[in-house]
Amino acid sequence: MKRKRDSIFKVGYVIGLLMVSVVAFAWYSHQLKDELRGLVRNTLKEVSSQNVLVMQKEIEGDLAALDEIAERISDMGEMEEEEILDILRQIEERYSFKRFGFCRADGILHTTVDEMADVSEREYFKASMRGESCISDPLIDLMDGEEIIVFSAPIKYDGEVIGVLCAPYRMDSLKDVMEVSSFEGEGYTYVIERDGDKIMDSTHPTSFQNMTNIFKSMTEADERNYQSVEDLKLLLENGETGYVIFYNKVGKYMYSTPLGIKDWFLIDVVPVDFMENTSNYIIHRTYLMCGILAVVCAVIAFVILQEERRKKQRMQNLLYVDELTGGNTLARFKIEVERRTQVHYKNIAIIMMDLDDFKLVNDLFGYEEGNKVLRFIYRTLQESCREEEFVARSTADRFYLLLFYEEEKEIRQRILKMAENIQQLRLSETLEYLLHPVFGIHYVQNGDDNIEDMLDCASLAHNLAKQARNGIYKVYTDEIKEKELQKKQLSDQIEYAYHNHEFVVYYQPKYDSKTQKLAGAEALVRWRRSDGQMVSPGLFVPLAEESGFVCKLDEYVFREVCIAQKRWLDRGLGIVPVSVNLSRRHLDNPDFIDEYKAILDESGVPIEYIQLEITESAMFEKKDEFVQIMEKLHDLGFMILMDDFGTGYSSLMMLKSIPIDVMKLDKSFVDDYDDERGERIIRCVMRMAQDLSIAITAEGVETEDQYKFLTSVGCDMIQGYYFARPMPEEEYELRMRA
Repeated sequence: MKRKRDSIFKVGYVIGLLMVSVVAFAWYSHQLKDELRGLVRNTLKEVSSQNVLVMQKEIEGDLAALDEIAERISDMGEMEEEEILDILRQIEERYSFKRFGFCRADGILHTTVDEMADVSEREYFKASMRGESCISDPLIDLMDGEEIIVFSAPIKYDGEVIGVLCAPYRMDSLKDVMEVSSFEGEGYTYVIERDGDKIMDSTHPTSFQNMTNIFKSMTEADERNYQSVEDLKLLLENGETGYVIFYNKVGKYMYSTPLGIKDWFLIDVVPVDFMENTSNYIIHRTYLMCGILAVVCAVIAFVILQEERRKKQRMQNLLYVDELTGGNTLARFKIEVERRTQVHYKNIAIIMMDLDDFKLVNDLFGYEEGNKVLRFIYRTLQESCREEEFVARSTADRFYLLLFYEEEKEIRQRILKMAENIQQLRLSETLEYLLHPVFGIHYVQNGDDNIEDMLDCASLAHNLAKQARNGIYKVYTDEIKEKELQKKQLSDQIEYAYHNHEFVVYYQPKYDSKTQKLAGAEALVRWRRSDGQMVSPGLFVPLAEESGFVCKLDEYVFREVCIAQKRWLDRGLGIVPVSVNLSRRHLDNPDFIDEYKAILDESGVPIEYIQLEITESAMFEKKDEFVQIMEKLHDLGFMILMDDFGTGYSSLMMLKSIPIDVMKLDKSFVDDYDDERGERIIRCVMRMAQDLSIAITAEGVETEDQYKFLTSVGCDMIQGYYFARPMPEEEYELRMRA
């Protein structure tokens, strides 16, 4: 009788809680309407920011690649045109350029497709002959009349520009990059110049067709756009981020963001009605969640009365029911995939999903909140599934889906919608934190009958999406498998290169901001193969980090720098401190401190001439261990430099507890010096560092204006191309002798 009364009490408690929850949800839905206007602006801003990052990575990455190729050719000495073209033909398949070309001072372009053209009047040619790497405005290809932009970089010999390396890039390719569906296919993107002239238009059916100038197209579309044109002009003139509403048959939002490339701006467009529909959808989802809560509470009440039966059923289903979410396990998923792939004629996709940096959710909000997130994700994915489709959770935040489709684009659209729904979850009222789901897609092919192989393919695509950090998903292709194989081969070669002494130390000088005298240097590792070919650090350093081999590389650089510093000191040179990078992987083995101290003592170089750099992001993985290691290094006499300051999550909070001597201001700060908000942030950082007695070194300084500004706000040292690029030991020694 007592157990029955307890059960009735529990049911009554649940029903009361349900009623309170319903009232709370009703109040919340009312408040939500007031907040949706802000959500519209934030959504536009986030989509625009993501598109800017995609565009910047595409263009700046290609320009950096061209610079590296030009620098490599310059290092090979003077060569004939055909020798240079042979080198370019060997590597052109690795890049997304249309082709490569080389021309000397006469402007006659020789290309890798054995065609020639006169580019002497092209502005990019003139700029590169002056020693600049640049990107052209849209041009018509002299070879085939296709619309292109041209990347160009100078090739030098003995310090003089002897020619120009050119690489055209199809505008259609750039459009393909930016034509990723946004706002369920209703949104689209332009790229324009400050005066409104088109750089890149859109193929979207509701966009301005054959647009040449956005102001002109807006004016011709609707007479109500007069004020919108004026407002947009003001945004562009001031280089600000913001939006206007204009009319082209229907009202639309137009969000403008400076690209940070030349004088270009990214314009994102989405219909006003769509945004309002999205807002209404959110409200309806709120009501739906209220209904789901009522159903769940009713089910809980029923389950309480059937407790013994539930326990028995749970034991029977332990293998196939996920304890945390109450959903399916991976074991159940494998069985269902095999069963359903045999009976369905539809096209099938296997999807893997997890959250980027899910560990931070547990660290910031606690494990209980992390578990709530996992349950929310499972519900969201389950609600997105259609009849006969299937979802399961594996371990931690890893989920798998079995979906059916008619066309592949349907899967991509559904995934974007799933991601949007997941990102609706707000973990805190005070701390803004956005969940970042990442998907790997494998479209099952005829002959795919091994479930483990299918899961591996989805996992490979997922890993690439996570590494790229510039999108929500990746689709598995045979090329991905080939790239993974190449990555494995390069990883295997690293160990051989280490034992074959192919790694060398380069030095990038640092200069006193006031005297412009050499005040220090940073040691950087470079891979020079036995045939003289240089391997980009962007290729081998991430692999070394991933495998843990980076600890060997760090120790190798540290030893080489100690030996070099002692040799220069014995020769009577006026040596300056050299900083050596310390990977976050060293946090797994604090014994490295004793090994480094032994190397330093063996070399005989005074400790004040060797400094240690560690990236800001490293401090967030193992905070307590990190602080202890830094304190021990500091007690030994090492100066500690925090590299890439401003790219982490909690820099200001950590500075109070970490013995940092020098902060290296990240290049992203330096690049924003001429932006009002960027300037204020830099000044604030300078004042904070001075109050904490921390010196400031600015990284990535490339122009005189940047140098003058940083000097005026009290920056102590300057590092960047404005003074010097990374250089081999022999060239750095000459700098010390100067």
